[in-house]
Amino acid sequence: MTMKATVIGAAGFVGSHLTAKLLSLGFEVYCPEKGDSSVYTQPLGHLFYCAGITADFRSRPYDVVEAHTGYISRLLQHADFDSLLYLSTTRLYQHAASTNEEANLTVNSNHREDIYALSKLLGESVCLCSNRDNVRVARLSNVVGDDFRSSNFIYSVMKDIMAQGSVTLQSTLDSEKDYVLIQDVVDALIHIALSGKQFIYNVASGINLTNQQLFDAWKVVRHFEYKIPPSAVRVYFEPIEIVRLCSEFGYHPSPCLPVIQQLITKNPYP
Repeated sequence: MTMKATVIGAAGFVGSHLTAKLLSLGFEVYCPEKGDSSVYTQPLGHLFYCAGITADFRSRPYDVVEAHTGYISRLLQHADFDSLLYLSTTRLYQHAASTNEEANLTVNSNHREDIYALSKLLGESVCLCSNRDNVRVARLSNVVGDDFRSSNFIYSVMKDIMAQGSVTLQSTLDSEKDYVLIQDVVDALIHIALSGKQFIYNVASGINLTNQQLFDAWKVVRHFEYKIPPSAVRVYFEPIEIVRLCSEFGYHPSPCLPVIQQLITKNPYP
């Protein structure tokens, strides 16, 4: 019997790759448009909630709350599914003492930036409090792949380099964060949705890369200049703990740096 999956947010970067992978595995995949009321009138199978607002969240507060909290709340109340996997973010650990899935997290509603974390946390909490079976959360790190539609950090930097031959950084060269390949992400999401035993899973590489490492790798394959103004700040995230994912599924993330290096050789303006 063919298994059914539903991908909310299938037009996005993660959602589109997830859809392609599910199809290759023989799933019947339903990808409803935003606002399609048919999600409440048919069985959805394994439901992947990939809808979200990322780089432009600062200018879209109402859309952020709706995407991260409102829509998922309605699905939990009214939709018929075998499992639901809500995609959250490892940004939640920015002010935490630990990156373990059970860590206490700190947010501050006095900070505009924290609307992203606050809305994701509320989405997670709604999932937990729904008391529905087989509802889980995947906290994703910075996902890497051929995604030049994105305005996230590495894509913004690469597009400036390719378009202008130079870039001005607003973060220092010793800034660092976790990156994870899209192929590893979609495999992990499917494993979690179908057989995960825990409520929350970190999906990351577990190893940080510095801006210096990124720039050194890009310099090997492309000539460019960069500037770091005195106002640049150090952006740092603790390495993300992935013990839970590794021990339960034998997860072994691939090195990201070679892929990031080669991305800068591609044409983002087809």
